[in-house]
Amino acid sequence: MISQKITSNRKTDIGEIIPHIVQTACAYKSAITFEVEDKRVNAKSIMGVMALASQSAAKINVCADGIDEEEALKAQTVILRTDIV
Repeated sequence: MISQKITSNRKTDIGEIIPHIVQTACAYKSAITFEVEDKRVNAKSIMGVMALASQSAAKINVCADGIDEEEALKAQTVILRTDIV
């Protein structure tokens, strides 16, 4: 299991990219979770990611656990840090 705390540099609302976040997470076999404060959600769950996005936190801890965890973590990091979708 690996994790990375990310500070979002996005200029647009994270709500606009929720489908892309979930689709990207589903492309990997690893379990991917997002943690903000005391809340933890499955990145492959659109409802979970929507609930997390409503908290409007700048810092998100992304965790990945599985055979492709490094690639999964990197992909989510790129999405959350940039405005490129």
